[in-house]
Amino acid sequence: MIRLKKRKTNENIEEEIKISKRWIRSFTELYALLFFKANPDSSGYDICKFVESEYGFKISYSRIYPLLNELERKGIISVKEEVSKYPPKKVYRLTSRGIRKINQYRDVFLRFLEEI
Repeated sequence: MIRLKKRKTNENIEEEIKISKRWIRSFTELYALLFFKANPDSSGYDICKFVESEYGFKISYSRIYPLLNELERKGIISVKEEVSKYPPKKVYRLTSRGIRKINQYRDVFLRFLEEI
């Protein structure tokens, strides 16, 4: 017997969008780390624009830049300025400590999922 996929209703889609918003807001640090893993040498602006285009909502710059400064201070990401652009643009990259941080998140999530 062939099973047809149930079509998503507008209500289901809207609920998935709400969940995505809550997820990214709750786990902004993890999301930023995963973004830099997939997109090295990207900026805070790049993260904000990606979330807006992919998920349809905005992460404020006042939320992302303090987070990036904290991650840099902790050695989780490194920063360099692209001086060829005006104004100079800061781009970020994961460090080995950042990779370990992602692995820690993964381990915690896996333990959590085992409980579900």
